[in-house]
Amino acid sequence: MHDFIVYEPKDINIVRLRHLQKRMQNRKASICSQRAVLYTASFKQSEGEPYILRKAKAFAYTLRNMDIYIEPDSLIFGNQASRNFAAPIFPEYSIDWVINELDEFEKREGDVFSIDEKTKRELRLIAPYWHGHTHEDDVNRHMIDNILLAEKQGVIHRGGISMSGDGHIVPDYPTLLKKGFRRIINEAREKMKDGSLSKEQEYFYKSVIISLEGVLDFFKRYSKLADEEAKKCNDLIRKKELLEIADMASDMMEQGARNFYEAVEVSYMVHMLQMIESNGHSFCYGRFDQYMYPYYKKDLKDGKITKDQALEIITHMFIMNSSCNKVRPYGHTKFSQGYPLYSNLVVGGLKPNGEDGTNDLSYLCIEAMNLTALAEPNFSARIHAKTPRKFIEACAKLIRTGCGMPSMFNDEVASKGLEDLGISHEDALDYCPIGCVETGVPGKYGHRATGMTYVNWGKVLEILLHNGYDPNTKIRLLKVSDSESMHSNFKNYNELWQTWENFLKYYSDLSVECDKICDTYLAKYDASPFASCLIQNSMKLGKTLKEGGCKYDVISQSNIGPSVVGNSLMSIKKMVFDESKMTFDELLDAMDDNWTSKKSQYIRKLCMKTPKFGNDNDEVDNIVKDVFNSYLKLLPSYKTLRTGKGPEVSCYTMSTSNITSYVPNGFVVGATPDGRMAGSPLNEGCSPTQGTDKNGPTAVINSVSKLPNEKVAAGQLLNMRFLPDSLEGEEQLNKFIDFLIVSQKKGVYHNQFNVISTEVLLDAKKNPEKYTDLIVRVAGYCAQFVSLMPQAQDAIIARTQNEI
Repeated sequence: MHDFIVYEPKDINIVRLRHLQKRMQNRKASICSQRAVLYTASFKQSEGEPYILRKAKAFAYTLRNMDIYIEPDSLIFGNQASRNFAAPIFPEYSIDWVINELDEFEKREGDVFSIDEKTKRELRLIAPYWHGHTHEDDVNRHMIDNILLAEKQGVIHRGGISMSGDGHIVPDYPTLLKKGFRRIINEAREKMKDGSLSKEQEYFYKSVIISLEGVLDFFKRYSKLADEEAKKCNDLIRKKELLEIADMASDMMEQGARNFYEAVEVSYMVHMLQMIESNGHSFCYGRFDQYMYPYYKKDLKDGKITKDQALEIITHMFIMNSSCNKVRPYGHTKFSQGYPLYSNLVVGGLKPNGEDGTNDLSYLCIEAMNLTALAEPNFSARIHAKTPRKFIEACAKLIRTGCGMPSMFNDEVASKGLEDLGISHEDALDYCPIGCVETGVPGKYGHRATGMTYVNWGKVLEILLHNGYDPNTKIRLLKVSDSESMHSNFKNYNELWQTWENFLKYYSDLSVECDKICDTYLAKYDASPFASCLIQNSMKLGKTLKEGGCKYDVISQSNIGPSVVGNSLMSIKKMVFDESKMTFDELLDAMDDNWTSKKSQYIRKLCMKTPKFGNDNDEVDNIVKDVFNSYLKLLPSYKTLRTGKGPEVSCYTMSTSNITSYVPNGFVVGATPDGRMAGSPLNEGCSPTQGTDKNGPTAVINSVSKLPNEKVAAGQLLNMRFLPDSLEGEEQLNKFIDFLIVSQKKGVYHNQFNVISTEVLLDAKKNPEKYTDLIVRVAGYCAQFVSLMPQAQDAIIARTQNEI
């Protein structure tokens, strides 16, 4: 346990809290077959019915029949699978990779899953029913050749959108907690009386009813279980708690939430239920301190709760988030390491009316994260020009503990980006992070603020420099010249730049086409009536989110390596064109032998000396800015499948949230003109390339502030590492607080921090059993350091150690 940051409770069971925390720190990931078996049984009974009804029936059937349990000592209940930290299997999205990897789950380098023979046998028995009839199968049947070739080149990676659900949404918690589920069911019944409905609308409303009835029955099962456990319990305090759970669950959400405790329980349960319905991720809590505050304030005023009790409830809810899990194919796990769920919860920031929204719960949530120090929920804070210094100080103190949280968001920049897309001023001010650092409007956004197709910009540059030819796979997808190699034809930097723009457009067009193919089949297989009915306009339009049943449909891709590309273009400009220190052929030869010969080493030395992004050098910083703008100018021509089908705003925007993909994307990219070695990581988000920022943290934010941050409206990721000693003591802490304030004033969209030394990280890599409590900021999320693959661990270790 850490020292208290903003509030020291007098009446909270710290011993029990420590037990729960340790249980989550030492939990073991496993594979659970229950959902897959139950969904298969239900689907066999609903053959021939509309797919959305089959999904709803399978969801309800599973909720009525899966094993449930109440975590010992926990005040919060609700389990995603049959065991703590077990990952369900979702056969309607994909099944073949599961069967192929059954015997490999326990042999992984990172994100290891145990699996027993009974589970393997059950999954093998159901697999034939799904083979050829999954989302992945439909996507693969309709994928075009050029996209497949671009994937082989290493430029495009489809990730989860071709084999799993979407996620990336925040329910309309304020409305949901006020209404309750029974009222939504009644609304759906009323809608079905409208004789002008299409068949699809009828199916949607019917599926909402089926799903929510299943959810209400699910709650009642916990009531019965808690009552049974209370009768067997000899601990009078725990017996009282179980009886309270039984009473709460007996008619929970038959109406709105009746108190703070129930509102927190419902928010967790809704979060977890979305992860039973779909194996997407980034199901987020949004502005928790804002919509929970009325319940907290009323209960506090009425004497029904104390501040200590509220903190304990929040803390237990935070801990329970670490009981959930997701399994991904091993190939995709490399892009998303550390068992992440990206369940973002944000505090602070402006209200829709422009007033500061910081309140007591903002601080209690900071204390809850301090007490738990776990990777979930992914905890964030919003700040603006008038944020109280006390709140920034509380955030800084939590960051100083080394837990990697909160990540800091800039209200003025984030809200302007959303407003420029056509989102109303009030809604833009109400934004929240959705997943890692992607931003959107809670309760009004559809799926996928980011995370569509991944595009490897480092590989695009490598192929460009080789005349459309990939030296690794020997695949030529884009033919630009029939004779001489392209680089011999460049007369100046402007020609090189124009070619970059041409190549970027070519691969970006392919990636958008890939999005459309995956989205087409997600509309069927990810028809999620439960998640959809919790988003504004879905019930009004009678559509799922994937059909356009949301207010705002804003999506983005994951583009990897802008700093590497910018630094590389800078090297070419300076070394080849401006100073004639080498020819293109000499540079290319040196890169192709990965800087190994004596001549190549000399050329690399020259390239390494050229200015690098992150050091407040205008020339290279502006080239990186140009790289961003080269993509941004393409976006107005791209449309989503839901454009004109319901959403008030439907468009593409940009994000630099690319999780750990900068590591495996670097595997397939040869040496680059900035001096980077073949196979090493690309840069993360908009952060400088590892180890190239030499002039301190202020220089980094000065460089980042020159980027078009307000146009990267789905989230701009900056990751920094500080030495623990540099934040020790009041004087150093105040310097760090000033650094956060200056970052906000300079227009830095987002910043997140690891406060940990290289020595500790190296020891943790060597002795993982001693560091199960070591949480690190991986990308836009946190994870146990020891759960990561060695390559991801090395990438974190390679980050520059900053000092204030």
